[in-house]
Amino acid sequence: MRSRLLIAGVAIAGLAAARAEASPIGPLVVTPTELVAAGGQVVVYFAGQSADFDSVLNLIGVGFGGNPFFPNHATAIGTALNLGSYAAGTVLRFRLDVLTTGFSYFTGPGAGNPDGIIHVAHQAYLADPPGPGAIPLGILVGFEDIFGGGDRDFNDNQFVFTNVVSPVVDPRAVASVPEPISMLLIGTGLLPMIRRRLRSVF
Repeated sequence: MRSRLLIAGVAIAGLAAARAEASPIGPLVVTPTELVAAGGQVVVYFAGQSADFDSVLNLIGVGFGGNPFFPNHATAIGTALNLGSYAAGTVLRFRLDVLTTGFSYFTGPGAGNPDGIIHVAHQAYLADPPGPGAIPLGILVGFEDIFGGGDRDFNDNQFVFTNVVSPVVDPRAVASVPEPISMLLIGTGLLPMIRRRLRSVF
């Protein structure tokens, strides 16, 4: 009986832990479209990196005075930077400077990049649970930092932007979703199994 209860407890704990993780939703979409301000304060969060190369991010073309920011190997996940307030419709273009190789890659069309290809992908991002370093609802932007496109998994450097709109995916469309669909499916499939186990014990 104890072993069955332990199995059920472990299953519930595993589901709770999965819910506590960061929450991208949907696929990363490679896109030439620019990020556009929704109106008001725009904040960017460092969301992680898997890069061998050193890099920094820049906001260009709108008079932002804080460039460069977020050195990828020295910035903690969840670190936030307020980029200022922008009128709705303002195009926010970012440039990743790869210090190791000397190449720079832009959000938006590939024509601005040294290899002529797109180096970014967008994805909706649900808010993390409250706590230190939590990242709120926003747009996840992933960069490829290798000339020629590398492995095109767009996780070399990742950032979440709040109060912006991507024509590819708008996080406000999923703001009412409490958790990723996959977690819902796991949860709904797991609970009947746990109930059956408990009934057989008692």
